[in-house]
Amino acid sequence: MPYKDPDPTDPNILVGVMLPAQAEATRDMAYVFAEEFARFGHSREQLLWLFKNPFYGGAHGAYLALGENQTLSIIDECVNAWGQAKVSILDSAIDEQDCENSDPQSKIENRPSGAKSKMEQGGGRDE
Repeated sequence: MPYKDPDPTDPNILVGVMLPAQAEATRDMAYVFAEEFARFGHSREQLLWLFKNPFYGGAHGAYLALGENQTLSIIDECVNAWGQAKVSILDSAIDEQDCENSDPQSKIENRPSGAKSKMEQGGGRDE
């Protein structure tokens, strides 16, 4: 069998199937797309571009089915609910002074003196 030709008897061949769904499922799908990308920090304009772009097949299909006005109302609702939170990831060691001055209910525990993270030890990758 040639490399590029699919074998019809192969049980692992990829098959796409279209399933019927009600209009409410399309609306829910649009909410999921808008919420996910709003949580990533996308603006209203970026989300609308995403829905209008045919590359994003699911979002674009929802846009075509719902129309621009309904899609914009979904985008606005999701951006207002989820677009306000900004995520910041810091890669730094915990200072022992911060642990001593922290709230006793805090989940941060004092590390034994001299204990270092993998990054501080010069590692950082699983070996």
